[in-house]
Amino acid sequence: MNRIFSCAILCAVIFAACKKEAAKPADIVINKTRLSETTNSNTTITLWSDNEGLLTGYNKLYVSLKNNQGDEIKNATVAYTSMMDMISMKHSSPAEQPVYNDELKLYEGAVVFTMPTSEMGTWQLDVTVNGATVSFPLTIGTAPQKQLATFVGTDKNKYVLAIIPPLKWQVGLNDLDILINRQASMTDFPADDGFTVELTPEMPSMGHGSPNNINPVSTGSGHYKGKVNYTMTGDWRLHFKLKKNDVVIMEDASVDILF
Repeated sequence: MNRIFSCAILCAVIFAACKKEAAKPADIVINKTRLSETTNSNTTITLWSDNEGLLTGYNKLYVSLKNNQGDEIKNATVAYTSMMDMISMKHSSPAEQPVYNDELKLYEGAVVFTMPTSEMGTWQLDVTVNGATVSFPLTIGTAPQKQLATFVGTDKNKYVLAIIPPLKWQVGLNDLDILINRQASMTDFPADDGFTVELTPEMPSMGHGSPNNINPVSTGSGHYKGKVNYTMTGDWRLHFKLKKNDVVIMEDASVDILF
């Protein structure tokens, strides 16, 4: 009888321990892919993405921070700097600096990669946390469609225009968000809010455009938001004319869409 009673107590203890262990939050981020992880001093820094691979164009990138006890760090100062090493030279690309997203429990930012990894050059992302920097080597693939336009304007400045893809395009009117940055130096790409943007969609394979589009207007931090109307699925090209003070800076900066 004592043996049965002892076994019952032991089972209850094991069950309680398992239940307590199961109640611990899992080390997982829903709908995000873990790209890499490293430890700097007393902080574990993990890099996450929306997709399994990074491509040329606009990429959301996320960072989670934990101390030695496994507790989340929510009040750090975090910064991104992308860098491509082309042996004879190095250059950066546009980035949106991460801000803590309480819902995701991640620092959320973005980087526009202007070219793929190749024999000519390799990418890394420097993540600075409270003044200390760690580097993540990254492989950037070529996007199946042209997701960004790089050009020299009539004002002699270099610009990068990147489309920010939604979760899903659909037939009909879609929200449209583009990001424009000026290249001030090889490592500095400030956002540029000074453009007037005209949008002209085209379906090259069918030889037609679409009506009822709304030109993107500046919403700050280099973002311009409007609406594009897709009348059918297939290949679309979005043409953007860019002006400053009624002066045409770029006649046709275009990106491609396929859905």
